[in-house]
Order: sequence, then structure tokens, then C-alpha cells
Amino acid sequence: MIAGGPLGGRSLALGLLALAVLALWAGPVSAYFGLIGSSSEQLVQQARLLQRYRALASLPPAAAMAATSPGVAGLTLPPVPEAQAVALLQESVKKAASASQVEIRSLQVLRRDTLSGAERIGVRTSAAGDTGGLARFLFAIEAARPLMYVDNLQVQAHPALPGTATKALDFQLDMSSFAASAAR
Repeated sequence: MIAGGPLGGRSLALGLLALAVLALWAGPVSAYFGLIGSSSEQLVQQARLLQRYRALASLPPAAAMAATSPGVAGLTLPPVPEAQAVALLQESVKKAASASQVEIRSLQVLRRDTLSGAERIGVRTSAAGDTGGLARFLFAIEAARPLMYVDNLQVQAHPALPGTATKALDFQLDMSSFAASAAR
């Protein structure tokens, strides 16, 4: 028997048990609670981001652009990463071509340039259509929002096919738009 009788043995066992619980609490349990705490902070941040995206998605496109870039709403690409800005520019070109009855044959992304605090993002387009389609396409590009600038227009005419009144045109042009330098 342990000195001090059964009461002394129980108190020693309770003391050892308390020491074991304290060691367990100081080790893995406190690390687990720390992990849960940092994960909950990340969840709160992700929930805020999701709420912002849902609010932007519920706005009409013009209002969403104004909300993301209030200073130059509609004139420049919104402050998004470069890949998204290029995709927006390509989508604008495709919509203009569709409305103008012009066939897009290829789209090539051009190297971006930084010009006095803004990045120029551009695409080179090869397309085909008639003279009226080219005129409508150029007008649609120049009237589009965000603003797009046409450069390096090359036009090549093909002889008219028998029985058709219009000549087919192949043309290539570079189109550029601008975004704030922070959009990467």
C-alpha cells in the first residue's frame, strides 16, 4: 500500500490524472483550437468575398462596371486580372463581329504595354466579310464600351464570284483597350 492509506493513493492518482490532462491540453488540443480559429477567420473572409461577388452578379453589366471602377466607368476595362481583361476584350470583338455579319477567322492576343499608368491590352483579328460588314464592324468597335481603338487595318479584296454583286474582303486589324495598371 501507498503511504498515507487509500486517501493518499487517490489524491496521487488524481494529481497524475490532472497532470496528464494539462499536458494533453497544452499540446495537441491547443494546436487544434488554434487551427480551428484561423480556419474560421478564412471562412469569414471567403463569405465576405462571396457576398460581394453575388452583389456584383445581381447588378446589370453597366452598374457592375461602375461599381468596380467608379472613376472611368465604361471607358476602360474593369480592374480584373489580365486574363479576364483579355477575355472581356475578345468577347466584345466577337459581339461586334456577330452584329456586323462579319466572320472572325482568328483572334491573337497581343503583348501588353504599360503607358503612363495604364496597360494597353490588345488582340489581332483576322476576319472576312463584305464592304458593308467591314464598315459596320469598324463602327461597332469604335462605339463599344469599354473603349476600343483600331490600329493596323489591312484589307484584301477578292474578285466577285459569278452571280454575286458584292466583293469578298479579307481584313486584319489590331484592337486595343486600356485597363488600370493594377489589373494583373
